[in-house]
Amino acid sequence: MSTSATIATVIIGVSACTAFLAWGMWRTYRSAERAERDPKYRRRLLLAGAMLYIFAVVFGIFEVARGERPIQSLIGLPIPLLLIWYFLWLRAKVKTPRD
Repeated sequence: MSTSATIATVIIGVSACTAFLAWGMWRTYRSAERAERDPKYRRRLLLAGAMLYIFAVVFGIFEVARGERPIQSLIGLPIPLLLIWYFLWLRAKVKTPRD
């Protein structure tokens, strides 16, 4: 591969990554803006975050139970459990208007 082709590949790759990151940041901004306005959407986001941690905890416990990971892998388990509790607690605190 020639030097000019390498430089062009790097420039195109960096430009594509930058465009992808900018799109992701714009989507995150729009999502946060909507979460401020819509309590139901905020509750949905908090539940999705809790479910993500629940999946990770269950997967980690399953890996230890199968013998794929050592038992010491569970030493950090209280942290995601606290995050799950916090997300679900925040979700319960969000007031939604009655329809």
